[in-house]
Amino acid sequence: MNWQHFQAFVWLRWRMMVNQWRRAGAFNAVLMMVIAVGAVVVAVPLLIGSFALGVNAIPKGTPMHLLYVWDGLVVAFLVFWMTGLVMELQRSEPLSLSKFLHLPVSVKSAFLINYFSSLLRLSLIIFVPMMFGYSLALVFVKGAMLLPVLPALAAFLLMVTALTYQFQGWLSSLMNNPRRRRLVVVAVTVIFVLGSQLPSLLSSNFAPFLTSQAEQSRQLAKEMDELNRAFQAHEFDANEYTRRLKELVDHDELATKQSDSELSEQVEESALLANLVLPIGWLPLGVKGAAEGRLIPALLGILGMTLIGSASLWRAYRTTVGMYQGQATARGSQPSSRVAATPAGLGKTRTLLLERRIPGLSEPVAAIALGGLRSLLRSPEAKMMLLSPLIMAVLFGTMLLRGSGLQNVSDWIRPLIGVGAMFVVLAGVLQLMSNQFGFDRGGFRIFVLSAASRRDILLGKNLAFAPVVAGMALVLLVAVQVFVPMRVDHFLAMFPQFVSMFLLFCLLANLSSIYAPAYIAAGSLSHSKPKMSVVLRQMLTVGILFPLTQVPTLLPLGIEALIKSQGWIEQVPVYLILSLLQCAVVVLIYRLLLSWQGGLFQSREQQIVEIVTNRES
Repeated sequence: MNWQHFQAFVWLRWRMMVNQWRRAGAFNAVLMMVIAVGAVVVAVPLLIGSFALGVNAIPKGTPMHLLYVWDGLVVAFLVFWMTGLVMELQRSEPLSLSKFLHLPVSVKSAFLINYFSSLLRLSLIIFVPMMFGYSLALVFVKGAMLLPVLPALAAFLLMVTALTYQFQGWLSSLMNNPRRRRLVVVAVTVIFVLGSQLPSLLSSNFAPFLTSQAEQSRQLAKEMDELNRAFQAHEFDANEYTRRLKELVDHDELATKQSDSELSEQVEESALLANLVLPIGWLPLGVKGAAEGRLIPALLGILGMTLIGSASLWRAYRTTVGMYQGQATARGSQPSSRVAATPAGLGKTRTLLLERRIPGLSEPVAAIALGGLRSLLRSPEAKMMLLSPLIMAVLFGTMLLRGSGLQNVSDWIRPLIGVGAMFVVLAGVLQLMSNQFGFDRGGFRIFVLSAASRRDILLGKNLAFAPVVAGMALVLLVAVQVFVPMRVDHFLAMFPQFVSMFLLFCLLANLSSIYAPAYIAAGSLSHSKPKMSVVLRQMLTVGILFPLTQVPTLLPLGIEALIKSQGWIEQVPVYLILSLLQCAVVVLIYRLLLSWQGGLFQSREQQIVEIVTNRES
């Protein structure tokens, strides 16, 4: 490996990073430069500080405490490392080896140089000095028995960086197709978001202990209130009151110690199991074993992490060589030996999605709706946006289920949870639907030049979202009904109420798309230099108008709650009946206002086409 080549690779990576910062603006470039220089400057203080902190804190901790500290360092490092990986995948100028194969350097040397130069990351600059300083403190305090922690740290870093490099090499072979590239970025981002919430989801294992402690506190407060009332009623004297109060306090302290001990044992068992199963936990597990005088866990961890890192590097090298030799695409380039066409009259061809007809709708409306649906199902950016309501529902739903007393909520609160789930679904697609034409870009000219009425275009655009939105809402409603069961009539009333919510939402989204369109660059979900007036209009839509348009849909539930609270009607499903009536009224309003919105659309279509095609002066 040539040192000059290595310097060239490092310099190229640095220049690419700086150029990326500059494209985001001068302020962003200056800020990132300050952060990068600051990270390099604080590397030595972090090393010294972690060593000093370890020297003072390690003598006070047990081997299990050392495992917890290393677990925290490993998790924090991986979070920062994976964040940098996601940002690296979204870069438009990857440092590909194909750009350097013309240099007088072998493929193996270029591969190693590229691997080592890829280690120049902010997370390594910050965390490696901290980990190394803490490792030196362990050796200084505990003695030579902790010397294996240094090679274990090196093996851990080799394993993480090698696996990451292999992962990036595998993804690079998939990203030759721009659509596949965007899909990979979306998938990795979703996995990263879900992975970051994994600790919150796993914490539900310890919820019973926390619930028991809360119940114990309530029981103590109740017994002390009873004791105070009995003393004030002169049922016993002050000495007896003091004795009974001391018994209550001692009993509570004993129960608290027992509960804390059980919780500590559960946490310890879970931590040991996780560190044993996951390779990233072998470093903390080896430190714990060495602190206890057992070197076998540390040596096995070093061996395992080194083997994983070496195997990953070798596999990444073979994949890279195969990709540049054409082996990665050779399999997909083989022509098919099967006959693609069927002779006329011998078979029945399958009707394509865009050739289907929707009963009750004209041909232009059906074509626009099905074309819009196909666009949503194929666009990685749209998939990412459509997945966000489900991700939010899983995260918030898990938090609600961990809360106490959820099953004891009243019958009037349970429908509100279902309405909240449907509101989350609509909020998740708000960015897409409030700028429906911006995602068409140059394809918007088809609508301008077509003979279809502008009302039909708006109707088709709205119907394109209906199957996706209704499907997600149905999934969430079923989940709500399973975990927080509603009355049958309330559950049935959710469906006409959702139709009302969706149609009112469509009317608002149409107005926003007509009056506040914005150009969306391909492969992105963000606006490209929008005007301040457009930003203010969309903020008004999201923050104020969207919630206000959904408030009237709560009237049927509110009226039923008022009637039942007064005892006027007991057995009649008022909510269901009023939801059906409201749905009929909203459908009529939607039909009337859609024609009016079609006229607005026609009067502004020239301005819209200039904006969404990025030709606005």
